Amino acid sequence: MTVSFFPRKARKWFYCVASFLLFLLPLVRIVYVKAKNGLFLLDLAAYCDISLALFKGHNPFPDHVDLLTIMPPQNDVPIVYPGQMLIFALPGFLWGSAVQIGYLVLNIAVGFFLTGLTLVKACGYEWGDLWRPGRKQFFYALCCFCFFSTSNVMITMRVGQIPVILALCLYGLFWGPPWRFLQTFLFAFVATTKYSVLPVFAPLLFFKGHWKLCIAAFSVFILFSISPVFCGNDLKEVYLDYSEALKVLFQPGHVNHFDRSPWMCHLGFFRIEWINTFLKVVCICFALWLFWRERKSRYLSDTLLLLAFGLTMLISYHSTQDFSIIFPLFFIRLFTFSKEKNWWCFGITALFVLFLIIPGNLLMKISSAIGGIPGMDSFIVLADRPYGQPFHHVFPIMPFYSIALVIWSLYLYLRVDNPYRFEIPECGVPLGNKDSTKATS
Repeated sequence: MTVSFFPRKARKWFYCVASFLLFLLPLVRIVYVKAKNGLFLLDLAAYCDISLALFKGHNPFPDHVDLLTIMPPQNDVPIVYPGQMLIFALPGFLWGSAVQIGYLVLNIAVGFFLTGLTLVKACGYEWGDLWRPGRKQFFYALCCFCFFSTSNVMITMRVGQIPVILALCLYGLFWGPPWRFLQTFLFAFVATTKYSVLPVFAPLLFFKGHWKLCIAAFSVFILFSISPVFCGNDLKEVYLDYSEALKVLFQPGHVNHFDRSPWMCHLGFFRIEWINTFLKVVCICFALWLFWRERKSRYLSDTLLLLAFGLTMLISYHSTQDFSIIFPLFFIRLFTFSKEKNWWCFGITALFVLFLIIPGNLLMKISSAIGGIPGMDSFIVLADRPYGQPFHHVFPIMPFYSIALVIWSLYLYLRVDNPYRFEIPECGVPLGNKDSTKATS
């Protein structure tokens, strides 16, 4: 955007006011939604409630709903990984408005910081550019506006999920200090709190020679996983019951099946189960080809990561809020394409961002209209009144978004000649190098 016909002082005021509004609007929306619907964060409450029960030596899986003291009464026990106990037990003891407000403030701060970090590390910005009124600050504000206005981040804030924090941890592997203990902890934290994001990313790191980091992080993950035993829990019983809860919640009629939750992103929406299995096998074979093709280089390009996370969305359980993880990759691509004046690729990539900005209710209406096509219900699982909302025959549109993302990122992976390089800094090696501090290598 250019306003060169304005006097210099007027341009400065324009960028200042426009940036302020772009920063403010999504925050006002978040506050309005929380004030309208209440502060209660259901998923965060689940993390804390399950962790608190385990910390007290009680097994909350799969039928012991009477052991949950934070969440409202319900039939299904949430599928919270028992290894998260050490992370969420303390917030469980302190549960109240302060914990919930602290969660919102933390996620908002992480969102602003991660967006700025992306521009500084991958787009040639300086930290001072984020504070000085001008085009760069305006672009930073625009990125923050897009990030916080997306349905996935709004849902994250509404239900109390942590993909925004996980995104910072993942990119912290590349952009953080070269401290092995910190890298190990970040990787282990992601594995413990959301192991479903790692089926493609972790093997990629291993194949690229970062096997020491993978093994060290896996060791910490194991320590987190066995932590309930130190509070008097029977570890075998806890994990057998946890597995049973997983099986139950993915069955028809439960909250993690497409007939109840059309916001999920993975393959599994076909009524004929062998089709779902076949497509997942194809994706896994594709991922194996990717591992073999990438085995000789240690860096990960932004297009490779976009493809890897796109494949992950298809082969393991994910909901729409998990797309928060790939937003820095979108920003890097958009910045690079605009710099190169590659407006065709810029436009298509921008469509993936704009789609996520569509309000949830509008997207639900569109999905309901698609699901109303005669015969659609015969081969696609449709949802009726998901989350108690007045929508019927809701078509699962998000898995098709994931499929389109994989196709587009594959095209970029094969056609972009100079992608941005993500590299894990080694211990004792200064941060930054000529290949990884700019948007092009």
